[in-house]
Formats: sequence, structure tokens, C-alpha cells
Amino acid sequence: MNKEHGQVTGLIWRGTSELTTYQQLKAYAENNGLTVSTAAKKLIQQALMKK
Repeated sequence: MNKEHGQVTGLIWRGTSELTTYQQLKAYAENNGLTVSTAAKKLIQQALMKK
């Protein structure tokens, strides 16, 4: 798989606001002993369940 610059976990993070979001995601993952990919999946699932 060829990754674009800024691509992490299958998502492309561009710009200052998206980089800030990625940094928050990475911190969340580290604080919960998860990989960034697993943390992203978990947060997306939680957000979708709330709807």
C-alpha cells in the first residue's frame, strides 16, 4: 500500500486543524494503551452508537 504524506490509519491528515485532531487521537491512544488505529476505530464506533 502506498501512503500519502500525512496518512495514518488509512486517513489523510492535512492542515493545522487536522494535525491537531491527530495529535489528540494519538495522545488518547497512548493514554489508553491502544494503537492509533484501534483508538480511531473505537472512537468512531462510540460516536455512531450515540446517534
